[in-house]
Amino acid sequence: MDKHTPDGEYTGKLRGVRIESVSLWMVSALLIVSSLIGYGIVNVMKNHRELSRITQEYILVQEEAKDLLLGSDYLTDQARLYVVTKDCRYADAYFTEAEETRRRDQALKALEEHFQGRDDGDLEASRDAMRLSNELMDLEIHAMKLSALSVDEDEQNLSPRIREYSLTEEELSDIKEDNARAAMELVFGDEYQDIKRQIEEKMSSVTKHAVENCEKERRESESAMKIALTKQSIYTILIVILVVFSYVMIAMLILRPIRIYVNCIRRNDFLDITGAYEFRYLAATYNKVYAMTLEQHSTLQKKADRDAVTGLLNRQFFEQLKERFSNSGERLAFLLLDVDVFKEINDRYGHDKGDKALIKVADLLDEKFRCADYVLRIGGDEFAIVMEKMTVDNKQIIRDKIDSINEILQHPQGDFPKYSLSAGIAFSTDGFHDELFNQADQALYHTKKTGRCGYTFYDELS
Repeated sequence: MDKHTPDGEYTGKLRGVRIESVSLWMVSALLIVSSLIGYGIVNVMKNHRELSRITQEYILVQEEAKDLLLGSDYLTDQARLYVVTKDCRYADAYFTEAEETRRRDQALKALEEHFQGRDDGDLEASRDAMRLSNELMDLEIHAMKLSALSVDEDEQNLSPRIREYSLTEEELSDIKEDNARAAMELVFGDEYQDIKRQIEEKMSSVTKHAVENCEKERRESESAMKIALTKQSIYTILIVILVVFSYVMIAMLILRPIRIYVNCIRRNDFLDITGAYEFRYLAATYNKVYAMTLEQHSTLQKKADRDAVTGLLNRQFFEQLKERFSNSGERLAFLLLDVDVFKEINDRYGHDKGDKALIKVADLLDEKFRCADYVLRIGGDEFAIVMEKMTVDNKQIIRDKIDSINEILQHPQGDFPKYSLSAGIAFSTDGFHDELFNQADQALYHTKKTGRCGYTFYDELS
């Protein structure tokens, strides 16, 4: 618990967290978590690239396997169309695909690059499918040669591959109808269909196996991605916690003490010993200096501003007060008070009794009016009171106070004489000005003239 002497000096041992230490801890923690976040981002990017690669390979295998089948099916379709229609355009399209477009060869090359050193089984299956497709080509070219013979097609209109294809003596000697029938059997027969089925099965197996492998790798990559993202979420939460903790520490150790110190300074009060060690040290030093200043100021102020007899504020302070409130916009009530029959008291009972009468009045004024009100003795038996934040609506408060004081003065104890106060009161909504003093003086004159022991409000004068 903080310990203070009455004059504000701190007597306990200064303790507290140092701002420098907290700053080093926070910076270190932020650097560590930031490094983890950076590492996590690298991992997430790596896993994302891996997932993208797996997806691309998955698409590639499917597309290339599909292209190999499509290329083979296209050759089949063109060969069959030529065999059925004997239209050379289908034969030309066949060899354009086989020798120029070459979808099967490009698909196999892509699959070889993908499976090389990774999956020998799928690589071999892809090559087997290509080999079987080439066997079909042999059957298809054979069929197209027989079909060309069946219609005595001019060899100059045929592709070199068809012209160069060798037939047996028996096939060359067969009649046209037999050649046409044999051609149809080659591309529509069971052997041809069986090879087609084998190609499809092999490519289906390649696709299925590749998809299974890609799916397995995808699940592993997704799992790694989830772990990396979870870590990133944790690191992000840690950053948020550190930021919140930093703000709390700043608020507690720095902002709160500053706010308290500002309020203390505004109140002209000692600083609370709170916050970080540096602020505590500053506050303790400030309080020590402030206590010394107050002591010196109080001594000087008492001598300069206080009346020697009553202890109230004096005429000199009144002049300062008028200047302070001059046209300030403050709502004020100004009271001028005069001790009735004071000269008679002095003349009959002596100056000692007169001084006691003044002191009695001063004590009652100080007691009945607010601490925030300025109670002054401005000369002889004349007193003044400046009341802030008072308007004409507060007249009854002033009446009660003056009536209470006069009631006491009119019923003295012992052999003390009866006497009273007369007062004149004026209000202002624009601080203090000479006219306000004149108004209160006129109201006081009216009170004295009409019987004393009372008060008059200037605004009620007719």
